[in-house]
Amino acid sequence: MPHRMVSNKDADFSNEEKAQVELATSISAREANSTLTMTPAEERKLVRKIDLHLMPLMFILYLFQYLDKTSLGYTSIMGILEDANLNGTQYSWVSSFFYVGFLVASPLSSILLVKFPVVKVVVFTVLIWAGIEMCMAAGNNFASLAALRILLGAFEAAIGPGFTIITSTWYKSSEHALRHGLWYSGASVAYILGGVLTYGISHIDSAIKKWQLLFIIFGAATFVWGLIVWWLLPTNPQTAWFLNEDERKLAFARVQGAVHSAETGEWNHAQMREAFMDPRSWLFFLLSVFSTLPGGGMTAFGSIIVKDFGYSMFQTQLLSMSVGAFLLFFVVVTVVISMAFKNSRCLSIALLNIISLAGVLMVKLLPESNKTGRLGGLWLIGGHASTFPTILSLVSSNITGHTKKATVNGMLFVGFCVGYIIGPLTFIAREAPAYDVSS
Repeated sequence: MPHRMVSNKDADFSNEEKAQVELATSISAREANSTLTMTPAEERKLVRKIDLHLMPLMFILYLFQYLDKTSLGYTSIMGILEDANLNGTQYSWVSSFFYVGFLVASPLSSILLVKFPVVKVVVFTVLIWAGIEMCMAAGNNFASLAALRILLGAFEAAIGPGFTIITSTWYKSSEHALRHGLWYSGASVAYILGGVLTYGISHIDSAIKKWQLLFIIFGAATFVWGLIVWWLLPTNPQTAWFLNEDERKLAFARVQGAVHSAETGEWNHAQMREAFMDPRSWLFFLLSVFSTLPGGGMTAFGSIIVKDFGYSMFQTQLLSMSVGAFLLFFVVVTVVISMAFKNSRCLSIALLNIISLAGVLMVKLLPESNKTGRLGGLWLIGGHASTFPTILSLVSSNITGHTKKATVNGMLFVGFCVGYIIGPLTFIAREAPAYDVSS
């Protein structure tokens, strides 16, 4: 298919101009009059090649990000509460402080992701937060753990918006739902892997405490993978080491021509204002808040709740794997629905939140003697978490302009933080184990 080339110097297009633009963009002034052709079969082959080189790197890095973010929850049943003299309220705040740092750093992250190469910003922050995760092993009181969690959240703020921009840089809008689901499913697998790793670490004979060893191992693994991603993940299609010259041009043209925007390295204030004036931006923000609020509590108190059902520490660690399996299942369901039915992403979000509500009712209303049924309800609550990659894909597909997209992504992750900050604070220590307010 021929691709008509147009200038990409101006990221702002009128509606009439957008309607006239076909899959086209300017790769350089020298190539402005050249014509690129690609058959559907060649395009599928190119997309598969991109998938094989990008998705594993992003999937595993997001897996490590989720392990580091939720590591405090694993250590809550490994002795950190006693060793750091944390009461229930302090533990809730330490958990929430991660998202305070995330919230404060999100605006700066959005600016950095526009002004500098997205991949480099993401990986630079990865290497720093990996070091902070290892330093968590030295936290021995409320103040030190709170400070470290704030810093951890601040440096993890770039990965979600960064991955969203990377996805929109490499893929067309019709391909977003699947790719967001692929890399975001790393969080679901992290739940499974986290249970296995925690169980194994609990059986290691070491001079240091088990919870300290967990922080060190998780942080070191993230640091090593961060270096690998720095080396292997290209900044954009034009610099992709795994593509030949023609493939680079085609990979760039097929996407940038469709979304009418490209990275310019400049912050467009007009696009930022447009983002704040767009009602869709605020709807995305509210959707993010309410979809993530249950996750804030479950991330911090999930292990404690399972243990309160009557399971031992080791059983609790292994059962956390089943939560991850359900999360992965729900992510797959949303991706399948989005791909099988046109304009169904909002419907899948609503469906998963209804399933999550059913899980809450099961945990709340079933008798305490029915611990298996209540555990099943806990699995269903995880449905809410699977909506987030779908929300991200909605932003990628519906928001154009590099600065505007970065701004809306920032708003989305601010909402994400608000939900995760409020969530743990609804678990009031004196209400354990029922936690009536959180229900």
